[in-house]
Amino acid sequence: MKIRILGNSLRFRLRQPEVSSFRQTGVVTEVTQFGPEPSQKLSFILAVSSDPELSVSFEAGTTTVHVPKQLAEEWTSTDQVGFDGTVNTGQGQKIEVLVEKDFVCLDRPEEEQIGAYPNPNAIC
Repeated sequence: MKIRILGNSLRFRLRQPEVSSFRQTGVVTEVTQFGPEPSQKLSFILAVSSDPELSVSFEAGTTTVHVPKQLAEEWTSTDQVGFDGTVNTGQGQKIEVLVEKDFVCLDRPEEEQIGAYPNPNAIC
């Protein structure tokens, strides 16, 4: 899973195996370990939720994006590229969330692209 953070926005891009795993298990995780201690990591989780709205939580170095079950099922079982939403985090703060399928980059080495979706722009 690729993660981009810019201000109060999160963008997750998932390759085909990650989308498949998310569909089957309801969760996909990406971890960056900064040191030898278990607490020295930053984790991002995309998880299916029974809540009706997209939401975000942050606890102990872990950001979790909670995706309503119906939205997750629709996204993982169709050609829908992605979904987005604005999450109110309280006291007037908001986070923009974008989750999408990761397409092959047309200008990157092939070994970096394993598992990516075929890029529709690659077809003439």
